[in-house]
Amino acid sequence: MATSVGQDPPPSLKKLQKVIKEAFSYFDKIGNNTVQQDEVGTIMRYLGQFPSESDLKEIIIPELLDDDPSRDGLVTFEAFEKVMLKNLMERVYDPDDSETLLAAFRVLDPEGRGYIDANLMHEHLSMRGGKAADGFREREMSEFLEYAKDKETTDSSRIYYEDYVAKLTADVERHLEVLYQDARGSVGGNAGSN
Repeated sequence: MATSVGQDPPPSLKKLQKVIKEAFSYFDKIGNNTVQQDEVGTIMRYLGQFPSESDLKEIIIPELLDDDPSRDGLVTFEAFEKVMLKNLMERVYDPDDSETLLAAFRVLDPEGRGYIDANLMHEHLSMRGGKAADGFREREMSEFLEYAKDKETTDSSRIYYEDYVAKLTADVERHLEVLYQDARGSVGGNAGSN
Protein backbone atom coordinates (compact mmCIF):
# COMPACT_ATOMS: atom_id res chain seq x y z
CA MET A 1 0.00 0.00 0.00
CA ALA A 2 1.20 3.58 -0.26
CA THR A 3 3.29 3.64 2.88
CA SER A 4 7.03 3.45 3.15
CA VAL A 5 7.20 1.30 0.00
CA GLY A 6 7.38 4.48 -2.10
CA GLN A 7 10.50 5.60 -0.20
CA ASP A 8 12.40 2.32 -0.50
CA PRO A 9 15.64 2.34 -2.43
CA PRO A 10 15.37 1.29 -6.07
CA PRO A 11 15.28 -2.48 -6.35
CA SER A 12 18.36 -4.31 -7.51
CA LEU A 13 17.60 -5.42 -11.06
CA LYS A 14 19.21 -8.85 -10.70
CA LYS A 15 17.39 -9.58 -7.46
CA LEU A 16 14.10 -8.30 -8.86
CA GLN A 17 14.55 -10.56 -11.90
CA LYS A 18 15.14 -13.48 -9.52
CA VAL A 19 11.88 -12.78 -7.63
CA ILE A 20 9.95 -12.56 -10.91
CA LYS A 21 11.51 -15.79 -12.17
CA GLU A 22 10.65 -17.64 -8.96
CA ALA A 23 7.03 -16.46 -9.06
CA PHE A 24 6.72 -17.35 -12.76
CA SER A 25 8.24 -20.79 -12.21
CA TYR A 26 5.51 -21.68 -9.67
CA PHE A 27 3.07 -21.62 -12.60
CA ASP A 28 5.35 -23.02 -15.31
CA LYS A 29 4.00 -26.52 -14.84
CA ILE A 30 6.12 -28.31 -17.44
CA GLY A 31 9.28 -26.22 -17.13
CA ASN A 32 9.27 -24.77 -20.66
CA ASN A 33 9.38 -21.09 -19.60
CA THR A 34 5.69 -20.53 -20.43
CA VAL A 35 2.44 -20.11 -18.50
CA GLN A 36 -1.21 -20.01 -19.48
CA GLN A 37 -2.66 -16.54 -20.10
CA ASP A 38 -5.17 -16.92 -17.28
CA GLU A 39 -2.32 -17.30 -14.76
CA VAL A 40 -0.73 -13.94 -15.55
CA GLY A 41 -3.04 -11.97 -13.23
CA THR A 42 -2.37 -14.33 -10.33
CA ILE A 43 1.40 -14.05 -10.79
CA MET A 44 1.17 -10.25 -11.04
CA ARG A 45 -0.91 -10.03 -7.86
CA TYR A 46 1.56 -12.28 -6.04
CA LEU A 47 4.29 -9.85 -7.11
CA GLY A 48 2.31 -6.87 -5.78
CA GLN A 49 0.73 -5.54 -8.96
CA PHE A 50 -3.07 -5.43 -9.13
CA PRO A 51 -4.38 -4.82 -12.65
CA SER A 52 -8.09 -5.04 -13.38
CA GLU A 53 -9.34 -7.99 -15.40
CA SER A 54 -10.06 -5.54 -18.23
CA ASP A 55 -6.47 -4.28 -18.20
CA LEU A 56 -5.23 -7.86 -18.22
CA LYS A 57 -7.37 -8.80 -21.21
CA GLU A 58 -7.13 -5.56 -23.18
CA ILE A 59 -3.59 -4.31 -22.45
CA ILE A 60 -1.29 -6.75 -20.64
CA ILE A 61 -2.05 -10.09 -22.36
CA PRO A 62 -1.94 -8.58 -25.88
CA GLU A 63 1.37 -6.91 -25.00
CA LEU A 64 2.74 -10.22 -23.72
CA LEU A 65 1.65 -12.05 -26.87
CA ASP A 66 2.98 -9.34 -29.24
CA ASP A 67 6.52 -10.64 -28.85
CA ASP A 68 5.61 -14.14 -30.00
CA PRO A 69 2.08 -14.56 -31.37
CA SER A 70 2.77 -18.17 -32.42
CA ARG A 71 2.85 -19.51 -28.84
CA ASP A 72 -0.75 -20.83 -28.92
CA GLY A 73 -1.79 -18.38 -26.21
CA LEU A 74 1.05 -19.26 -23.88
CA VAL A 75 3.01 -16.42 -22.29
CA THR A 76 6.79 -16.74 -22.32
CA PHE A 77 8.92 -15.85 -19.34
CA GLU A 78 10.93 -13.38 -21.43
CA ALA A 79 7.81 -11.43 -22.41
CA PHE A 80 6.40 -11.58 -18.87
CA GLU A 81 9.64 -10.43 -17.27
CA LYS A 82 9.91 -7.44 -19.61
CA VAL A 83 6.35 -6.29 -18.90
CA MET A 84 6.58 -7.04 -15.18
CA LEU A 85 9.84 -5.16 -14.72
CA LYS A 86 8.35 -2.13 -16.48
CA ASN A 87 5.19 -2.28 -14.33
CA LEU A 88 7.15 -2.73 -11.10
CA MET A 89 9.61 0.07 -11.86
CA GLU A 90 6.83 2.44 -12.92
CA ARG A 91 4.54 1.18 -10.12
CA VAL A 92 1.72 0.99 -12.66
CA TYR A 93 -0.52 -1.40 -10.75
CA ASP A 94 0.67 -0.85 -7.18
CA PRO A 95 -1.98 -1.55 -4.54
CA ASP A 96 -4.15 1.33 -3.40
CA ASP A 97 -3.35 2.87 -0.03
CA SER A 98 -5.67 2.39 2.94
CA GLU A 99 -7.28 5.84 2.62
CA THR A 100 -8.26 5.16 -1.00
CA LEU A 101 -9.74 1.81 -0.02
CA LEU A 102 -11.64 3.32 2.90
CA ALA A 103 -13.02 6.08 0.68
CA ALA A 104 -14.32 3.46 -1.74
CA PHE A 105 -16.02 1.55 1.07
CA ARG A 106 -17.55 4.74 2.45
CA VAL A 107 -19.24 5.33 -0.92
CA LEU A 108 -21.01 2.01 -0.36
CA ASP A 109 -21.94 3.03 3.19
CA PRO A 110 -23.75 6.37 2.83
CA GLU A 111 -25.31 5.97 6.31
CA GLY A 112 -21.84 5.77 7.89
CA ARG A 113 -22.56 2.54 9.80
CA GLY A 114 -18.99 1.30 9.44
CA TYR A 115 -20.01 -1.93 7.76
CA ILE A 116 -21.35 -3.19 4.46
CA ASP A 117 -23.78 -6.05 4.08
CA ALA A 118 -22.00 -9.07 2.56
CA ASN A 119 -24.78 -9.56 -0.01
CA LEU A 120 -24.42 -5.95 -1.19
CA MET A 121 -20.66 -6.41 -1.40
CA HIS A 122 -21.18 -9.60 -3.43
CA GLU A 123 -23.39 -7.66 -5.83
CA HIS A 124 -20.84 -4.85 -6.27
CA LEU A 125 -17.89 -7.19 -6.70
CA SER A 126 -19.71 -9.24 -9.29
CA MET A 127 -19.87 -6.18 -11.55
CA ARG A 128 -16.77 -4.18 -10.60
CA GLY A 129 -16.72 -0.91 -12.43
CA GLY A 130 -19.98 -1.82 -14.13
CA LYS A 131 -18.19 -4.52 -16.14
CA ALA A 132 -18.86 -8.18 -15.54
CA ALA A 133 -15.39 -8.86 -16.98
CA ASP A 134 -13.86 -7.06 -13.99
CA GLY A 135 -16.05 -8.86 -11.47
CA PHE A 136 -14.84 -11.48 -9.05
CA ARG A 137 -15.16 -15.10 -10.07
CA GLU A 138 -17.17 -17.25 -7.66
CA ARG A 139 -14.09 -18.78 -5.98
CA GLU A 140 -12.52 -15.34 -5.57
CA MET A 141 -15.79 -14.07 -4.13
CA SER A 142 -16.04 -16.79 -1.49
CA GLU A 143 -12.36 -16.34 -0.56
CA PHE A 144 -12.85 -12.57 -0.27
CA LEU A 145 -15.96 -12.90 1.89
CA GLU A 146 -14.28 -15.49 4.13
CA TYR A 147 -11.30 -13.15 4.60
CA ALA A 148 -13.33 -9.93 4.95
CA LYS A 149 -16.07 -10.97 7.35
CA ASP A 150 -15.56 -10.32 11.04
CA LYS A 151 -14.96 -13.69 12.68
CA GLU A 152 -15.26 -12.29 16.20
CA THR A 153 -18.97 -11.45 15.92
CA THR A 154 -21.90 -13.78 15.50
CA ASP A 155 -23.22 -11.72 12.57
CA SER A 156 -21.25 -12.91 9.55
CA SER A 157 -23.43 -10.97 7.12
CA ARG A 158 -21.46 -7.77 7.69
CA ILE A 159 -18.07 -6.59 6.52
CA TYR A 160 -16.62 -4.04 8.93
CA TYR A 161 -14.53 -2.30 6.33
CA GLU A 162 -12.12 -0.37 8.57
CA ASP A 163 -11.03 -3.66 10.17
CA TYR A 164 -10.90 -5.34 6.76
CA VAL A 165 -8.76 -2.57 5.21
CA ALA A 166 -6.37 -2.60 8.19
CA LYS A 167 -6.02 -6.39 7.95
CA LEU A 168 -5.63 -6.33 4.16
CA THR A 169 -3.04 -3.55 4.03
CA ALA A 170 -1.01 -5.15 6.82
CA ASP A 171 -1.07 -8.55 5.11
CA VAL A 172 -0.15 -7.13 1.69
CA GLU A 173 2.64 -4.98 3.13
CA ARG A 174 4.01 -7.94 5.08
CA HIS A 175 3.91 -10.19 1.99
CA LEU A 176 5.61 -7.62 -0.23
CA GLU A 177 8.23 -6.82 2.39
CA VAL A 178 9.19 -10.49 2.67
CA LEU A 179 9.02 -11.02 -1.10
CA TYR A 180 11.14 -8.01 -2.00
CA GLN A 181 13.38 -7.64 1.05
CA ASP A 182 16.45 -8.80 -0.85
CA ALA A 183 15.59 -7.00 -4.08
CA ARG A 184 14.91 -3.67 -2.35
CA GLY A 185 18.03 -3.79 -0.24
CA SER A 186 17.25 -2.33 3.19
CA VAL A 187 13.75 -3.51 4.07
CA GLY A 188 13.62 -5.20 7.46
CA GLY A 189 17.24 -4.43 8.28
CA ASN A 190 18.62 -6.93 5.76
CA ALA A 191 20.73 -4.44 3.82
CA GLY A 192 23.95 -5.96 2.70
CA SER A 193 22.99 -9.48 3.76
CA ASN A 194 23.30 -10.68 0.15
